[in-house]
Amino acid sequence: MDARAHKVFMLNFFLDEGLGPQLAEAVQIATAESALNVLATKIRIEEDKYDSLPRYQDDQFKEQFRMERSSFEELLKVVGKAIAGAEHHQPIAQVSLPEKLLYTLTLLSGKKSFREVGDSFAISKSSGHEIFKWVTAAFAALMPRYVKWPSDNPCSGRGINKLPGVVGVIDECRIPLKLPVREETGHRQYSTLALQAVCDERSRFLDVHIDVPDVQCILLKSELFERLIDTEEPLMPPHKHLVGEMMYPLLINLMTPYMDKGGELTPCHVRYNRAIHLWNAPAERAFAALMSRFRRLQSLDVSTLELGSIVVSATCMLHNFTLDCGEPIEDAILDFEMLPDRHNTMVFGEHGLVNWDHTSAAEKKRDNLVAGFIRK
Repeated sequence: MDARAHKVFMLNFFLDEGLGPQLAEAVQIATAESALNVLATKIRIEEDKYDSLPRYQDDQFKEQFRMERSSFEELLKVVGKAIAGAEHHQPIAQVSLPEKLLYTLTLLSGKKSFREVGDSFAISKSSGHEIFKWVTAAFAALMPRYVKWPSDNPCSGRGINKLPGVVGVIDECRIPLKLPVREETGHRQYSTLALQAVCDERSRFLDVHIDVPDVQCILLKSELFERLIDTEEPLMPPHKHLVGEMMYPLLINLMTPYMDKGGELTPCHVRYNRAIHLWNAPAERAFAALMSRFRRLQSLDVSTLELGSIVVSATCMLHNFTLDCGEPIEDAILDFEMLPDRHNTMVFGEHGLVNWDHTSAAEKKRDNLVAGFIRK
């Protein structure tokens, strides 16, 4: 008796014996068990894929994915929790979440093409683009959790110099684009993105703003600027401040150097200026760490400015995330030569925007800071 005839015989047997309801129940149970088996198999496959990670030695894992294994495991938990309940919105469902994250980290950490990285993960180029966009958008959405202004505005910098009241340093870095990208409205094309960042003494980002470059500092287009000039709800108390170079405006909460007009500065002014310049180091260190760890930023290949902004935001989130996981910035990986040259060297006063109500009080505060550099 062949298999089909056997099935017909067994079905007629159950019906003849009046066991139709029991047969229906048995079919329902079998179907449920089958569904559970499928689910268990999917879970087991996910676990098997994750369990394959230990094949990397710890140093190999960090070299490949730019973070320690323990940090990745924490990142996996964070992203998994963030998308809980919306897993069905993930692109390319057959690729597990660990694989998606590792695939994206591999792309960010080097200059390999989507095809090259896809070959290692058995992911097609088209699927890889979808995964990369989804994961970087997830990282960027998490950025406010890891890049945020400290609530108590703690002062730092005792290891840098004796300039008091410094919360952090503001600086700007240009992210080169592989090919010029046209703005969505208009006809201008841009070959770089401007990353403005406030860093603390540990080179941790406190605030970031990504925009298209301009002849003036992009601070004026950022939310941070609005917070710095808000007198009703000030960002910091008057005795605290950021420091920045002369391309930034002098504000109550933003101290800048004095302009040297042919040797007119006193020794106190020179020492004050030097103290401001020394604060550039944490920002340069943060930018160097970002560009060295995520080498894709050295020639960012994106089709839109929006995607470029998302990718840069994602790397800033990962920078702070790894610091929060206890991973220090390693001097061995830093390559300061890869940092793009500073494009904006224009003194802020040359923009013609110095006639503000904020200027007089800020100048008085700066003069008082200079007085602290008088050698007794």
